[in-house]
Amino acid sequence: MTREFWGIFATLTAAVCGVAAYSQTVTVNVKTPVAQAQITPQPKTDIPVEVFKGKSGEKSRSLRLSITVDNPSYLLIKEGDEIKEGQTISDNKLERDRLLKQRKSVELQINNLKSKPILQPTKPTPPQQSNPIPPASYAEEQAAIAQAQLRLTQSRSLLQSRTSVLNADNPERRAEAEKAEAVLQAVSQKTEEQRQLLQSMGDLKLQSEIIQHEEAKLRQVEGEQEQARSALEQAKGRLNAAAIEQQQQLQQLQLAVQLAQSEHELTKSRLQAAINRRQLVEYAASVDRVERSQKEQQLQQEYSRQQQIYEQALREREYQLAQLSLSLASVDEKLSQIPLIRSPKNGHIRRIKPWTGNNGKYTTTITISSSTTKK
Repeated sequence: MTREFWGIFATLTAAVCGVAAYSQTVTVNVKTPVAQAQITPQPKTDIPVEVFKGKSGEKSRSLRLSITVDNPSYLLIKEGDEIKEGQTISDNKLERDRLLKQRKSVELQINNLKSKPILQPTKPTPPQQSNPIPPASYAEEQAAIAQAQLRLTQSRSLLQSRTSVLNADNPERRAEAEKAEAVLQAVSQKTEEQRQLLQSMGDLKLQSEIIQHEEAKLRQVEGEQEQARSALEQAKGRLNAAAIEQQQQLQQLQLAVQLAQSEHELTKSRLQAAINRRQLVEYAASVDRVERSQKEQQLQQEYSRQQQIYEQALREREYQLAQLSLSLASVDEKLSQIPLIRSPKNGHIRRIKPWTGNNGKYTTTITISSSTTKK
C-alpha cells in the first residue's frame, strides 16, 4: 500500500475510535483578484468519511473552501450540484459583463478612429505664365475717339432718364405691400372684435355650444391674421428686393458712364490714345502678374493652413487613441481585479454553510466531496 493509503487508513481509524482528526480546509478570501488557498487543519467530527467508488475501497477526503465575498449572489453553485475541476464557483457576473461591454465599446471607438481616413492636402500647382504684351498700334485712333464720344453721350442720357425711376420705389411692389398691410389691419381688427365678443359671452354665461362656435371662429380669424402677417412680410421682402435690384441697375449705369468717359478721355488724341492704351495694356499685364503672384501666395497659404489642420487632426487622433488605450487598460485592470473562484477538483457540492456577515463581507464554507457514496 502507498503512504497516502496508510494516511487515510489512520484517519479513518482515529474517527472510528473517537480520536479528533483533521481534514483539508481551503480558505478563499475574495478580497484579492487571485484567490489565495490555504490549508488549515480543522476538526473532522462534523464531516462524514467519503470513499471513492471503485477498486480497493480507497477513501477520499472532502475539500473545504472558505469563501468571503461582497454579495452572496456571487455564488454560482448550490448543494447537490456536480462540479468539475476549473468550473466557476463564485464570480461577480454583472460587473464583469458590464466591464466587457465597456471594453467592447472602447475597442469599437479605437477601430473607428483607426479606420477613419485623414486626407493629406495636395501641394498647389504653380499658375501658368501670362502671354507677352503685343506691340502698340495707332491705326484706329480717330474712329476710337468718335465711338467713345458716342458711347459716353448714350450712357449719360440713359443714366439721366433712369435715375429718377430707379431711385423711387417700385410702384407695383409698393402697392402690393400697402394692400397686404391693409388686409392685416382689417383682420387684426376682426380678431380683436371676436375676442371681445367671446369675453362678453363669457360674462353673460351663454351656452357652451355658442361659446365653442365663437371660439372656433376666433381660431379661424387668428389663422387669417397670421396668414395676413406672413403675406405682409413677404410683400415687404419683395419691395426691399426690388429696391436693391434698382440700386444695382443704377450703379451699373453709373459705372457704364464712368467707363465711357474714361474711354473717351483715353482716345482724345492719337498719340495720347496710343500712349494710354499702351499704358493700360502694361497696367493690365502688371495687374495680371500681381494677381497671379497673389493667387500663388494664397494657394500656398491655403496649403499651409490645410497642412496644419492635417497635422492637428493626426495629433488629435493620436491623443484620442492614447486616451482610449488608457481607458482600455483601466477596464482590463478592473476586470483583472474581479475575483473569480474555480473548483480545484471534480466532485459534488456536499454542503454550503449559512452565510455569516462581518463589516459588509459575507463568508461561507463549501464542502466538495469526490463521490456521493458515504460510509
